[in-house]
Order: sequence, then structure tokens, then C-alpha cells
Amino acid sequence: MTAETILDILKESVILTVVVVGLMMVVEVINFYSEGKIGAFAGRTKKWQSLVAGILGATPGCIGGYVSVSMYTKGVFSFGALMSMMVATTGDEAFLMLAMIPKQAVIIILALMVLGIATGLVVDRLTNGPEPTLAPIDKEGHCHAHHHKDSPHTTLKSRLLHTAGHALKVFLWTFGIMMVVGLLQQRVDIESWISGNTALMVLLAALIGLIPQSGPHMIFVTMFASGLVPLPVLLASCVSQDGHAGLPLIAETKKSFFIAKGIKLAMALVIGYAAMLFC
Repeated sequence: MTAETILDILKESVILTVVVVGLMMVVEVINFYSEGKIGAFAGRTKKWQSLVAGILGATPGCIGGYVSVSMYTKGVFSFGALMSMMVATTGDEAFLMLAMIPKQAVIIILALMVLGIATGLVVDRLTNGPEPTLAPIDKEGHCHAHHHKDSPHTTLKSRLLHTAGHALKVFLWTFGIMMVVGLLQQRVDIESWISGNTALMVLLAALIGLIPQSGPHMIFVTMFASGLVPLPVLLASCVSQDGHAGLPLIAETKKSFFIAKGIKLAMALVIGYAAMLFC
């Protein structure tokens, strides 16, 4: 790996960290000045969280994913809402799909949004999911870790400093994963793995989608647009991957990341193999 490549990964990691931590701070500022009213509203309207998260996830790019992860780690969004976003999002690849396969892209994005919202509602109905790393907001809209009179995080400044403390962890995970992905892409020709076996390609697409980065998904978008792989493969990749949204999640709460990814992998395989019956 060249010094220029490492520098590019370093720059991207820094930018991602700044965006993620910045969004976390925005959530803190809004909740601080609303005196917990937004948290209380979200707690009372849990059934709408999956809808909001699904729309955020379906928005092209990774910002909607970052916002949803930040809301989840702050205890505002439920695990079901997090799942809604992670199923709905295609990250930066949404722009690529809209440019290369606009008709199919619109259908896929809307279908994933509906699937994500439905998944979130079902998950919330069946389980509360794993607890986020940071303290959740109670029914009155107060975050237990930040609102006790004796807590060191009762002022806005201290809360922002506490949130900024997560920057190093987010950066190290982001930079480390991107370095590993970069090394793999240099040493392994992923496209050469693709054979004429659709079932094998669906499995491969679903597994590669587990990588918390946007890049690998571009392979399947490009190959589908070129007619090299069928629709079931693209669908499996779209469901399994979630752009860069998984990076801040794994940095903050690994348990939630792996559970969410496990659910998405199962869904990707079911949808991919089911699509083979019709495509």
C-alpha cells in the first residue's frame, strides 16, 4: 500500500470522525436546550421511530445513517429504529445506482425503505434489543448519565466534552477497518471470485456486504449495470451492506453492530435466494 493511499484513508477517516462526532454533539445540544422534550417525545412515539429512521436511511449518502446511529447511542432511537435505518440505507452507493441504473435504483431504494420500516416495527414488537453504550433517555426525557444533580455532565460544555471523548475510538475503528479493506482490495481481485453460479454469488454478495464500508458494494452495482450479475445478487448486497453507517456503530457498541449485521445477513440470504425464483 502506497503512502498516498494511506494518506487518503487517513483523510477519509478524519472527515468521517468529525462528521460523526459533530452529529453526536448536535443531538446533545438539541436535547440540552429542549430540556429533554425531544427525548420524551421520541419515547412516547416509539412506533414512529422506525418510520423516521427508515426515511433517514433511504436518503442517499451516509448522513442519515450517522444521524440514526447517533440517536440510537444517545438512547433516543430504539434498536428497531436502528434496524430500520440499517436495512433501508445503501449509503453513498445510492448515488452510483441512481446514475447507472436510475429506474431500478428508485425501486430498490423505496423497497428497502419499506422493508426497513417493517423490520424495525417487527423487531421492536418482539424485543427491546441490546442496550446502547450510552445511558438511555427515560420517559421524562432525561438521560440518566447526564441529568443527575451530582453528575459531572450536567452542563452543556461537559456533555460536549464527554461526547468529544468518543472521537478517538471512532477514528481508530474507522482507520483500522479502512486499512484492512484497502489491503484486501490490493491483494485480492474480488471480481475474479464471481462465477456463473448465482447461488454462490448471492452468498458472496451477502458476506461482502457485512464489511462496514461503501466500497465493496460498488463492485456489485457496477457489475449489475454491466449485465455481469443478475438482480438477486444486487439485492443481497443492498440488504446486507449499510455503507459507512456501521463504522460509528461498531465503535460505540459492538454488540448492537454484530446483532444488527447478523439479522441483515439472514435477510439478505432469504431475499437473494427468493429472488432467484422469479428472476
